[in-house]
Amino acid sequence: MSLFSAVLLGIIQGLTEFLPVSSSGHLVLFSSLLNLQQSSIVFEVLVHVGTLGAVLVVFWGEFVEMVQGFLKLIRSPSRWRELYDSDAGCRLFIWLVVGTLPAVAAALLLNDQVERAFSNTRLVGGTLILTGLILFLADRASRRTQGRSQTIADSLWVGIGQAAALLPGISRSGTTIACGLARGLSREQAARFSFLLSIPSIFGALVYSLPDLAKGRTPASTGVLLAGMLAAALTGYLAIRMLLAVIRGGRLVWFSYYTWFVGLLVLIFA
Repeated sequence: MSLFSAVLLGIIQGLTEFLPVSSSGHLVLFSSLLNLQQSSIVFEVLVHVGTLGAVLVVFWGEFVEMVQGFLKLIRSPSRWRELYDSDAGCRLFIWLVVGTLPAVAAALLLNDQVERAFSNTRLVGGTLILTGLILFLADRASRRTQGRSQTIADSLWVGIGQAAALLPGISRSGTTIACGLARGLSREQAARFSFLLSIPSIFGALVYSLPDLAKGRTPASTGVLLAGMLAAALTGYLAIRMLLAVIRGGRLVWFSYYTWFVGLLVLIFA
């Protein structure tokens, strides 16, 4: 892998992992359009480390609070209901567990079908257009909701949205934010939970890749691999900050126009 390919794929992954435009769809498209060589499992793992680092930097306070809540639940599992009602860190940990379960179940049951979907460029075009529709409706919904206290049921519905985003072209962040808004959460609540929910999903992808990592070869120098990781981390951080600002300003619809445009191009030229 060349330095150019590593940095470009790192930038694409960092931006699209958090912006509601589908990271998987864009990686498929750019790899095909620019004839980029397939990345190694080592590179994919390091890029995920970079994006995980970005979200941890932005939400470090919430992450520490969640870890503290997890430790409290481990010490007193029988008091989980009391801790859920009284401790914000415990609530966040439980929400993240509930929100992660649908994607885990879908990945285990539909892994082969999802793998095949990545080779279908026309499907990516169609799902990008669907992502645009989801974002358009979410933008409309955000104008009618003032927010309320999040519940376990809200977390489950957001998790179902995340499971749907296993398909290439469906944006994880866009779908999870849309589900949160549809459930009555405020823009800020929906966006923050979407980003926090990416922590277990990215970590899970890392764990899933470990067996392949042990067998994989490294067709690039350490410097090239680290350049890709740093590109993903930096652009991921900027993407999170950008999306938070866009959502606060009520301009989520911008991304729907973009995904419609890209999706139509894919369908025309695929």
